[in-house]
Amino acid sequence: MNRRRLHLWISLLVGVLVWGAYFARVALAVRDGDVGGLVYWFVGALAVVLVAETVLSGAVAWLLRRRMRALDDGPTLMAALKAGHVALMLLVGLVLLAAAVLAIAAGMGADLGLGAARGQAVLANALLAMVVIAELTRAGLTLALMPRG
Repeated sequence: MNRRRLHLWISLLVGVLVWGAYFARVALAVRDGDVGGLVYWFVGALAVVLVAETVLSGAVAWLLRRRMRALDDGPTLMAALKAGHVALMLLVGLVLLAAAVLAIAAGMGADLGLGAARGQAVLANALLAMVVIAELTRAGLTLALMPRG
C-alpha cells in the first residue's frame, strides 16, 4: 500500500466517524431546540479531525517507512483529478439544490425560520454537510479509481 492510499483511508474513516458523531449531535440539538453550544461541537470536531488525521498519518508513515511502496504519480494523479472533479461537481450541485429550495420557498411566501438561531444553525450545518459529503466522496472515489497493486 502506498502512502497516498493509506492517507485516504485514514481521512475517510476519521471523517465518517467524527463528522457522523457531530451530525448526530446536531440532529439531537435541533430536535431539542438547544443549538447554542453547537459552535463548540463544531470546533471540537474540526480539531479532532485535524489532529487525528495528522497523528495517524504521521505515525503510520513513520512506522511503515521502509515497507511503503513508491507513489505511482501517473495513474494515482489521474484518479485524484477525476475524483476531485466529481466532488466539486457534487458540491456545486448540492449548493444549487439548496439555492433552488430557498428560492422556491421564497417564491411561495414560505417562512423557513432562518432568522432564528435554530434556523441559522440548521442552515450552517447543511452547508457544512455539503462540504463533508464532497470531501468524503473525493477521498472514497480517489481510492476506488487508484490502480491496485
